[in-house]
Amino acid sequence: MNRIKRMVHIDFHTMPGIDDFGAGFSASTLAKQFADANVDYINMCARCNIGFSYYPTKIGTAYPSMKGDLLGDVIKECHKLGIGVTAYLNGGINHQLMIAHPEFMTINKDGTVYRDDDRILDNYFRTPCFNSGYRKYLLEEIQEILEKEPDGIFCDCMKPKKCYCPSCIKKMNERNIDINDDDQVMSFAYDTLKEVFQEIRDIVPKDKRLMFNGHPHEELHWHESHIEVECLVTDPIWGYDFAPAVNPYYRKFNDDVVYMFGRFISTWGDMAGVKSEAAIENDVYDALLYGYAPCVGDHLHPRYGLDKELYEKVTDIFAYVKSLEPWTDNTKPVVETALLRNKVNYKNFENHVTASDMGAARLLSELKISYDIVNEDMELDAYKLLVLPDNIQITDTLNQKLEAFEGSILSTGKSIRKGKAWDYISEFADDTNSDGFYRYGENIRAQYCNGIKMKSQFGTVEYIEPYFNRHYDGLHAYAYIPHKDCQGFSTVAVKDNHAHICFNIFKAYFEHGTDFHKKLIEEIIDTLLPHRIIDGDALPITSRVSLMHGEKGDVLHIKATYPEYHGKIGVVKEHCTIEAGTEIVVEGEYTKVVSLPDQLEVCHETKDGKTKITLPRIGGYKPFLLIK
Repeated sequence: MNRIKRMVHIDFHTMPGIDDFGAGFSASTLAKQFADANVDYINMCARCNIGFSYYPTKIGTAYPSMKGDLLGDVIKECHKLGIGVTAYLNGGINHQLMIAHPEFMTINKDGTVYRDDDRILDNYFRTPCFNSGYRKYLLEEIQEILEKEPDGIFCDCMKPKKCYCPSCIKKMNERNIDINDDDQVMSFAYDTLKEVFQEIRDIVPKDKRLMFNGHPHEELHWHESHIEVECLVTDPIWGYDFAPAVNPYYRKFNDDVVYMFGRFISTWGDMAGVKSEAAIENDVYDALLYGYAPCVGDHLHPRYGLDKELYEKVTDIFAYVKSLEPWTDNTKPVVETALLRNKVNYKNFENHVTASDMGAARLLSELKISYDIVNEDMELDAYKLLVLPDNIQITDTLNQKLEAFEGSILSTGKSIRKGKAWDYISEFADDTNSDGFYRYGENIRAQYCNGIKMKSQFGTVEYIEPYFNRHYDGLHAYAYIPHKDCQGFSTVAVKDNHAHICFNIFKAYFEHGTDFHKKLIEEIIDTLLPHRIIDGDALPITSRVSLMHGEKGDVLHIKATYPEYHGKIGVVKEHCTIEAGTEIVVEGEYTKVVSLPDQLEVCHETKDGKTKITLPRIGGYKPFLLIK
């Protein structure tokens, strides 16, 4: 199957009571709008999380006022124009079915079936159980949808949920699972979901696309035809720091990767909110930066259809993406550093992308360091530097690889264990202080996020104790914590090409934006990685850079735009610029450098195995082709 290039994801969760459903659009008008907007692939809703189907169904409930076959007609009309269509259904939510079959619902530990006090506004408040009759229903529903001949199936909200319904209790008892042990029950739910993934994979033909959303792709990538990374940057759950912490990871599992961002101001279902054109462009640039196909997340209005202004923007933006494809198609990242990630399991599923992960990704991006994100099962030997941020579990498998690794290793916080890789640290234990400090030059600076206390003869930065911990003695609340002195512990230890920082510096950087933490990391990395693929020190700290290798040459992506923050929400209103004359140095001697897609020559010079490029003015984003 061909790779997706320019995609739109259509959410269509329609509440009861829309009497004029579809009055303002038709399948043919939708297909033409997509074609005119340079879209080559869409996800189209077959059944929404409310529980309504958008085709005549013998299994589910068709939307009451729908006339005809919306899904089937959209598939046919899009195929006429060369547009692929995956059929979307919400595998994890179906309220209409749960109303008719309450026996299918997940039951909480306390015997209730609704989630939380805010259940009225929570999509998951009426959640089906995969060990109930819902499982058979879902499989039959997918088989029915496949009769419409879509190009694939997209199952949304596929998340494990602890359940204490009679079916789950029976199965857990048969497997000797302690139903009072939350960990065991969650593990059972996790295994149940994996069984469902396999059963769905078994009925979806191999020549059809299949994507599961809501579950980490590393756990099921062998089932998926491609990977779509979902991120609504204006929703506080995700934000602009999410993509740098996941996109360099999931591209390791599949060559066909899609970055799905929303056009919404708030979140899914915001049918009257459309981001600025600069904001949508910025998200597209983020996709290109990591070698992903861009996907605009949208929501179809049940009467009016597509937002005209939005697709005028998409038309121009996707035309630009299309103009770059002769050089950006099928490119591979050129990297020197591996950022380690803990493997996902049932225990860390809910928070598998941590503040430490996002802090490390952000800091490496600001330093213009080219990186992949990897786990312990992947090959490490090709990298010059490994970074283990804050709380990496050093399993036997990973430890063996670290002990054999010949490059540099930077570890922080609790990412440590006794052995060869850390033989320069004589002793360490959890830091029980509420506050810790370190001596930075002539100054004392705060850690903010403690990790361990360590001793080493190779200590380069002193650990400074607090006068006391935060506490209440009956008279005073000790909230003002001054630093005291060093008692023989180190904050940083460096030996040859190995370094460890004792506190969770990447989490601290993500949460506090501490400049002195960044300088500390930068100094250590300069020692461990003296020769980088890209020297972008002259670029703004907010700019982002990547180098991708392609058949026609290497593509250097430079993105200038970065959000400003309103409260906790990042917003892009207009593009930032990098002024003409700014220099960037790239490893390798290139004979020709041209801007894309106009192919105008760019001033550069080569010396000592490096190419110094004098950039033209960049408004927002600009790629360059580098030819050796």
